[in-house]
Formats: sequence, structure tokens, C-alpha cells
Amino acid sequence: MNKWLIIMSACALLLLTSCIAASTSPSSPLTNDDDEAPIAVLFSDADNPEHEQEANYYDALLELTSDFPDEMPELVIVDASDEEKVQYYDINQFPTILCLDGEEISLRIEGTNNKEDILKHFSNLFNMSLKMGLAIF
Repeated sequence: MNKWLIIMSACALLLLTSCIAASTSPSSPLTNDDDEAPIAVLFSDADNPEHEQEANYYDALLELTSDFPDEMPELVIVDASDEEKVQYYDINQFPTILCLDGEEISLRIEGTNNKEDILKHFSNLFNMSLKMGLAIF
């Protein structure tokens, strides 16, 4: 009887510890392990009454997507209410955009930025030749 109690206790302990390990996985809530393609993630706060700051981000992303459809990564928009993703990526201000290459953050732009600055950051990251006025960056 004592032997069966020890075996049952050991099995229960192993089962419980495997559940804990699975639930605290350090993997990103946005990236897929099978797909290593880069993605752009825009953290947006739709409830913020001063959300016109985000217009520059949307304008820049729309321009890049229309001008460079093959070079632009997939875009994912995450609302501020999605606490798991906001905490995982340590988002402290909105809007914030991240470019993820697997688990690695290759670009992070936070807060108030003008459209041209956002375009420059993306063009540097993805080697795009952007035309802004007469200058080519």
C-alpha cells in the first residue's frame, strides 16, 4: 500500500510540474515557431482621446505597404487592452511599433514621431529606397 501511495504521489507531482512548465513558456505571444518571417506590430490605444499621434504611424505603414508590397512584413495591430502582449514586449507608451524577426526585436519606435522619421527607420531596416520630396534616402 505504501509503495502505491509513493507511485501515485510521484505521478501527480510530475503531471503538475509539466503543466506549470507549459503555462510559463517564454516564447513570444505573436511569433510562430514554424514561421520565421518578420512581422511589424503596432501597439495602439484606440481609447486614447489624443490618438491622432497614431495617424503618422498608419500613414507611414500604408505608404510603405503600397510602395513596397513585397518588402514590407506582415502587419499586426495590438490594442492596449491586450495586457499579455503589452507586458511581454514592455510597452510603456502608445503608439509603439516593433519589427520582430522571430524572437528578436529589430526595430522599436515609440511615442510621438512624424511620418518621415518612421519611414526612415523602416527604409534603413529593410534597405528600401524611399522618395521623400526630391531626396532619395
